[in-house]
Amino acid sequence: MLIRIAVADENEEYLGRLVRVLEEYKDLSLSVYTDRSSLEKSLVSRSFDILLFGAGVYDGQVNLKKNMLAVMLWDEEETVSEACRSFPKINKYQRISSIYKQILELYADICQDVGGFTGRNSVVSIAFYSPAGGSGKTTLALTAATKLAMLGYKTFYINFEDMASEDCYLPQDSEKGLSELAVYLNSEINFPMKLQSLLHTKTDHLYYLNHFESPNDIYAMTEQEMGELLLKISRSELFDYVVVDMGVALDAKALSVFEQVQKIVLVEKPDAIASHKMKRFMEQTHIMNLYKEKMVRVLNFDNGQPPENSDQIPLAGKVGRVQNPDSAQLITMLATSQGAGFVNALIR
Repeated sequence: MLIRIAVADENEEYLGRLVRVLEEYKDLSLSVYTDRSSLEKSLVSRSFDILLFGAGVYDGQVNLKKNMLAVMLWDEEETVSEACRSFPKINKYQRISSIYKQILELYADICQDVGGFTGRNSVVSIAFYSPAGGSGKTTLALTAATKLAMLGYKTFYINFEDMASEDCYLPQDSEKGLSELAVYLNSEINFPMKLQSLLHTKTDHLYYLNHFESPNDIYAMTEQEMGELLLKISRSELFDYVVVDMGVALDAKALSVFEQVQKIVLVEKPDAIASHKMKRFMEQTHIMNLYKEKMVRVLNFDNGQPPENSDQIPLAGKVGRVQNPDSAQLITMLATSQGAGFVNALIR
């Protein structure tokens, strides 16, 4: 979707810097104005989706066309006309990437989307699951996401644990994230645009959102909503791969994830307790009957001994025990070494 934006400000130096960065975003078509007269003529004769303006070049006297969004580049030192005070405002002097994200978020609210997604035929969703805590599931999920991104695939990582730990690798901040996105599941906003407005990037091609603000936000989601969230993310046309980091619970919500994804990675750990829990998981006949064909196994903390569990699920790879107290360094090291060899079995 191409968004047509009229960008207007009296400060030509500022406008030049703003436009140079915004032009890098391929979903924007920009028309630039530095004086009120030329802007007002274009507002009458041309069609735009968004007017992004400084207070010095637009005073609200020219009526905007229906469904056009006006957003003020706000500077507290500038005088704002009475007609413009009700318009949404974006802080003028901040990172331009943040301005871009705020524009998308505002426009998503009025550019309604009724769910007519076409989606990428090639998108693959991969869930990482283990019935045992401490198996290294999150480490391997982040490793896989990083490796896929390094290979040039646009990869989105999402964590459904109530107490997530990905912030050791993916920096979190006070901005909106998954909790905000979940609120809009049943609305008619443009979901892909809303998602894009909230995205963070770790490296080239690796994307994520701030984790749920509270475990209660995950508890409040139904299994239908969790499945719908994954479906809409997959159909957003933004990614090639979606990596889902699951909790250890085996409930209706977990099964809704299993239902939506194309591949399920079972992360095993070769100790007595973890092996026993994995054995009990594989004894769940109703799950094996439905999802066995999607599953592969990865043996983490490999000690050279054959795994105790049945080999009814193909083994995608083994990851040896690595002594590295820094989780971020460990994930980076695994992604750039043979430790990420299991990712080859996940690539379509």
